[in-house]
Amino acid sequence: MSRSTVSDRATGEEAPTCGLSGADRSAMEHAVFAERRKRRNRVRLQVWAIRCAVAIVFVGGWYFASERGLINPLFISSPDAVAEGLVDQLADATFWTDVTATFAGALAGLAAGGLLGIVTGVVFSRSEVLERAATPFLTLANSLPRPALAPIFILWFGLGFGPKALVAGSVVYFVLLTSTLGALRGIDHDVVQLARSLSMSPVQRFLKIELPAALPSIVGALRLGAVYAVLGAVLSEMVGAYYGLGQRLVVLTSNFKVAESFAVLLFMGIMSMVLDYAIKSLEHVVASRSR
Repeated sequence: MSRSTVSDRATGEEAPTCGLSGADRSAMEHAVFAERRKRRNRVRLQVWAIRCAVAIVFVGGWYFASERGLINPLFISSPDAVAEGLVDQLADATFWTDVTATFAGALAGLAAGGLLGIVTGVVFSRSEVLERAATPFLTLANSLPRPALAPIFILWFGLGFGPKALVAGSVVYFVLLTSTLGALRGIDHDVVQLARSLSMSPVQRFLKIELPAALPSIVGALRLGAVYAVLGAVLSEMVGAYYGLGQRLVVLTSNFKVAESFAVLLFMGIMSMVLDYAIKSLEHVVASRSR
């Protein structure tokens, strides 16, 4: 903070403090910070008000339609029935076995696919020739539909942990590859030239300039990859698995247990939200340290 001004980052305005005593300047700083905190709290309150309103309208409309017979409960069920089905699922020990199987496969795919995608993006950013040579093959691999890959992976590795981790990893890999390569290629050319003029080695440039600049984009891509990892694991389980939420969902829908099926879908969404918020917290930490 400048000795002569107090800057309000929320509005970009600066309050002049020249000629003020230390006590007056401190009081002005506290007033600016208090106003900024009040503004953040007001925005947070508005955000939660909108979220609650949307949830109330959606659930209320759903309940009204089910009570009035506007929708067929055999196919869509009702909010209270879904809530009851979710409670029944949570009380079932085998449900948590399925959750563990899906979550483990999604995390393994996220970790392996994310790491491999980041490494590949770094390598391609260093070698344009290698990137251009590999692009057609990567495009072909990425265009393959994941539902078609799941039966092949199951044929190779059975109905256990491997196929769901591979399907999840195959989705996450291309998300992280694209984001990492784009972030590294998007670094300001003048900054790179300045680093070279300072005789920094390639390793020093990468660790001190390129990686910190690319980290926010990479961590942001992990948020998207986390959701895709859960989808990939569930997709593989729906094709075939011993355990998992995807397999449970197939069994429930085959027996026309609509409320329980929606309850499983709701839990999948909650699980993806937990992963997203965890990585979002990591993103805030990385972004604050890269400033």
